[in-house]
Amino acid sequence: MTQNTQTDMSAASLLRRAALARRQNRLPEEAAALQAALRAAPQDVDVHFAIANALFARGRHPAALAQFRRVIAIAPEFVQAQHNLAILLKKQGKTAAAAAVLNRVVRLNPTLGGSQLALGDARLTQADHVGAQAALERAALLLPAESRVWLLLGFLAKRRDDPDRAASCFDRASKLARMDSVARLGLCMARLPSLYDQSEDIELARRQYAADLESLVASVRLDDPAAVQEAANAIGSFQPYYLAYQERCDRPLQELYGRFVAGVMAARYPAWANRPPMPPRSPGEPLRVGVASGFFRWHTIWKLMIRGWMDGLDPARIQLYGYHTAAIRDDCTEQARSRFHRFADGLSFDAMAAAIRADDLHALIYPEIGMDPMTSKLAALRLAPVQCVSWGHPDTTGLPTIDCVLSSDLMEPEGADEHYSERLIRLPGLGIAYPPLVVDSEATDFAAFGVRPSSIAYLCCQYVSKYLPQHDDLFPRIALHVPDSQFLFINPRADGVAARLRKRLDAAFARHGLDAARHVVILPYLRPGQYVALNRRANVYLDSVGWSGGNTTLEAVAEGLPVVTLPGALMRGRHSGAILTQAGVTETIAADLDDYVALAIRLGNDPVWRATVSVRIQEGCRHIHEDTRPLRALEDALEWLAEGEVQIGVAGTCQRL
Repeated sequence: MTQNTQTDMSAASLLRRAALARRQNRLPEEAAALQAALRAAPQDVDVHFAIANALFARGRHPAALAQFRRVIAIAPEFVQAQHNLAILLKKQGKTAAAAAVLNRVVRLNPTLGGSQLALGDARLTQADHVGAQAALERAALLLPAESRVWLLLGFLAKRRDDPDRAASCFDRASKLARMDSVARLGLCMARLPSLYDQSEDIELARRQYAADLESLVASVRLDDPAAVQEAANAIGSFQPYYLAYQERCDRPLQELYGRFVAGVMAARYPAWANRPPMPPRSPGEPLRVGVASGFFRWHTIWKLMIRGWMDGLDPARIQLYGYHTAAIRDDCTEQARSRFHRFADGLSFDAMAAAIRADDLHALIYPEIGMDPMTSKLAALRLAPVQCVSWGHPDTTGLPTIDCVLSSDLMEPEGADEHYSERLIRLPGLGIAYPPLVVDSEATDFAAFGVRPSSIAYLCCQYVSKYLPQHDDLFPRIALHVPDSQFLFINPRADGVAARLRKRLDAAFARHGLDAARHVVILPYLRPGQYVALNRRANVYLDSVGWSGGNTTLEAVAEGLPVVTLPGALMRGRHSGAILTQAGVTETIAADLDDYVALAIRLGNDPVWRATVSVRIQEGCRHIHEDTRPLRALEDALEWLAEGEVQIGVAGTCQRL
């Protein structure tokens, strides 16, 4: 109280009455007591603070915001009022303003663990990972029993690819909050790092992941509504994205995960758990086909799939409905909005699921499952009678709610049906329509990044997770025979991960008596125009082994860049081989690792052959860009799926049973 008077005592009594009324959910009595307290002590900071908190609790955020500011004007060092103001600002999406207020709070009192936690959370939202780490480490000292501190520290550790620290933090968070499914999912996914230091780590990671996943599945009782609610809220927060990078068939593990996710979502949303009936069609009426994705924007998924479907599917046969599940928007989003028959955007999960069901679709396609949080939750439900996934994230989903995978006949190996829990549909060619990308080249001084003008530049542009340690020796083996070679990698915007890759490559080159510093360049993340310039500066494109390039290879061949690739045992290791086959240039598809090295050396040392291959690739690109067979086959497949069963022929054709 600001004044030691009988009036203040009366206000204090009224505040106690208001607090009791709130605990008992008697909101009118609380409001009356607060108004009486304000009349009794109009300048009392505690009264104004209580009113602000009451407004916040009732969702009257603009009034609460003004009231908190009034409190701070009366008492500038009232840290709890500033803390609550910051929480309200963050809730309104004003993260920068919230962080600024919390900075003042912790300067006034650095021992406030809750404010340190809130500051770390706000900085994490701003992608200030260094600042978030510092605040959360202070919060951990002050609030060692607060599970959210350890959850966020686990997230940061996973982001910098420190699996042991991430697992330790997630494990601590899950033990402090037994029903925290986010922490338990985080613990599972912490076992799947984005980069491995040695090949033996891969099998260990799989065993640990399997054990943690089995433990998670066993711990969630689907007949316990509270547990189901907690688990359903957690789905999508962490996903087994990095499992696919291990060069293994993932079907058993994905099926375990998929059954768990689908079971939780069915228990949480029973109205959307069962397959809806196939809507009837009038003669000549097009199929209503939905596309649900977080990537209606400039992104690999947009480039590979969405734009081709949007512009190439016959509107007389297919009427497209778009469902944008992420917050990021750009010009591509607006293109989709104008070209889809209906386009849903900016909806909550529940509202998006309801919108999809309400559109009474014949089929729903997910370009990928495993990269976008909301999409992963939607895909675990039955929102359309036929549900398909394409190869944007080329691994089986394991979800019993997904009927078919729309793949590429050229990319799938023999016996590939066994790799999927879904029915495999092999669409002709690449399985997609891929019109040429139009991106202007941006003048870029690659010498400033360490690329010698004289060097034979081998472009190694894949995400670092595709580079497994068992293949590191390929690069120095090439360099031994191409002395002025440089291998150009791209920083994944995680300096710690890039440093670990460099350390691995340093060791590999040293094993062959070479200095990696002369041969390895890790470029910064590039803008689209700079990336076009990089394709034009490079001499040879070296595909990653195990999971090859997809869109990156398509962009490279469009610039006439010769591609060396070694097709793998799984579809995701065969993208580049399929692209070269479609273009009619197969002489740089290697038979084995030794052949891969030999082809890379010849392209580096034989400029005449390199130029010949380059011209042939550019000429062959029309077979990629002009191929409409995948679109017509997709239209047929969707119609036959809507009518009944489909048999997939060995040559990728769809036939009615």
